Amino acid sequence: MTTSSKIISPASDKRQLSDNKRELIRQVIIDHFSDALFQDVGIREICAAAGVTPKTIYKHFGNKEALLIKAIEPDMQQLNEALKAAENAPGSVQARFAAVGQAFISFYFSHIAVARIIFLNIPSAYFVSHPAFIQRTQLDVIHDLICEGQKEGTIRQDVDASELGEALAGITMRTMYRYLTSTDPLPSAEDAADRLSQITGPLLTA
Repeated sequence: MTTSSKIISPASDKRQLSDNKRELIRQVIIDHFSDALFQDVGIREICAAAGVTPKTIYKHFGNKEALLIKAIEPDMQQLNEALKAAENAPGSVQARFAAVGQAFISFYFSHIAVARIIFLNIPSAYFVSHPAFIQRTQLDVIHDLICEGQKEGTIRQDVDASELGEALAGITMRTMYRYLTSTDPLPSAEDAADRLSQITGPLLTA
C-alpha cells in the first residue's frame, strides 16, 4: 500500500450482494490481510475463499486498497463510538483518559485480526497521509481531552495539544505492536490499559 496510490471506489451496480454474503467477503478480506503483508495478498485468493469472482469484488468493494479500507470500516466505526462514549462519560479528565485507553485496548484485544491489520500491516506513513482512514476520530478524542485538561490546569501547557496527542498516539501504537509481536500471551485488557496509563500519565502531568 503506497501513500500515493489512488483509492478507487466501487462502481455502481444494480446487482446487490446479500448482507450475509457481503459479511462473508468482509471477514475473508480481514482474515487474509491479518495473516500476510498487504503486498502478499491477492484478489484472486480472496475471491476463491469467498466464492465470488474478481468482477464482484471490484464492483462492490473496489480495488485492493479500497476493499481493505471498506472491510475494516465497520470495526473502526465501532471503536470510534466506544472512544467517544468514554470521552463523554462523567468524571475528571484523568478518569476519562483512562476510560479512553481502556476502550481502545479492550477493542483491539477482542478484535485481534483487525489489530494485526492496523498495527502490523498498514505502513505508518499511511496514518499521516490519510488520517481519516483510521485515526482521525481517535486523535480528535485525545486532543479534546488534552485541551480540556490544559484549560483547567491539570495537563501541562508547555507543549501544544496536537503535539501531545501525536506523542500519545505514537506510544500507543508501539505498545500495541509490542503486544502483537510478543511470544508471551496477551495480558488482560485491564492490565494492559493500566500499564499504558502508567507510561503516558507522566507525559501529560502539569
